[in-house]
Amino acid sequence: MKKRTFQILDEMNQEDTKNNTQMVCVGTSLISADKVSGGCKISIGMPESILYDLMDDSRIAILVVVDKREYFKREKEEK
Repeated sequence: MKKRTFQILDEMNQEDTKNNTQMVCVGTSLISADKVSGGCKISIGMPESILYDLMDDSRIAILVVVDKREYFKREKEEK
């Protein structure tokens, strides 16, 4: 059975924490959001090194948009 996207990201993020690596980067700095034909274009700020990793095809960009209130509510919940 194929793994789900968020399962893969969670595994990579846990390895990052354990091994002090940066396989998963999170950018929360919204640069711009513009309406375009067919939807919208969203720009998020990331470290400059990520640009070079995207250009040499060693990374992929995945944009995830989540409900802000629900995210922070769940962040505070005890595990």
